Amino acid sequence: MIVSYEFGKSENAILDKFIEEKRLKWIPYNQFKNVEYFDKGGFSTVYKTIWLSKDKDIGNIEVALKCLNNLNENLDEFLNEWDCHENV
Repeated sequence: MIVSYEFGKSENAILDKFIEEKRLKWIPYNQFKNVEYFDKGGFSTVYKTIWLSKDKDIGNIEVALKCLNNLNENLDEFLNEWDCHENV
C-alpha cells in the first residue's frame, strides 16, 4: 500500500533533501497528541506520542517523536546516526 500525504517542510534545506532522498515524511507537530517525555540522548530528546494519522487504514498510532537539540550544530551527527540505523 502506498500512502500519499501533503506534509510541510522542516525549514532546513539539508534536512528536507535528506527526507526526500530517504523517502521519509515530515510530519508537522500539530499532528501529534499526548506528547510525553521519554528520554534524552546526545543531540536529541525522545518523546512518546500519538500520531493523528489521516489514513483510515493506519489510524492513530503510538510513535516515538525525536526532537533534535541545536539542529544546525548536530544535523550531520543525526543524519549519520540515521544512516547507521538504516544499514543495520
